[in-house]
Amino acid sequence: MERVTDRIRAIYLDQETNCAESLFRAALESRGIQAPADCCRMMSGYSGGVSSEHLCGALLGGVAAISYLINQGDEESFERSKEAAAAFFTACQEAFGTVICHEIKVVWRKEDIRCMDAVERMAELLENILEQFAAPGTAD
Repeated sequence: MERVTDRIRAIYLDQETNCAESLFRAALESRGIQAPADCCRMMSGYSGGVSSEHLCGALLGGVAAISYLINQGDEESFERSKEAAAAFFTACQEAFGTVICHEIKVVWRKEDIRCMDAVERMAELLENILEQFAAPGTAD
């Protein structure tokens, strides 16, 4: 199995995909799932802090991936997905000192690679959360 970080650079930089869709797709693809096109289109609205530079789009893409991968439509997995989303939010808050897009961009954005370093760091955090909250008895 690949890791989220194995896929993120190719999606974010090579394909010039936005931060939210990149993290969402990288998480799914690392688990052998091709992200549905309609889901990818939906993620575009989250980039750039929902185009307002507020809540980070990569964070939102990670939460969407958590929901997609963990919540199987039953109460137990729904609760596990909520716990995982909260843990991811907290991990990002601790790693960056903020979850506000503008504040992350001020420190992490570079003209040539956009927010690649921050998105890659979030991919690492997301991988840890996905491993931690995998369904009992599964590798994920």
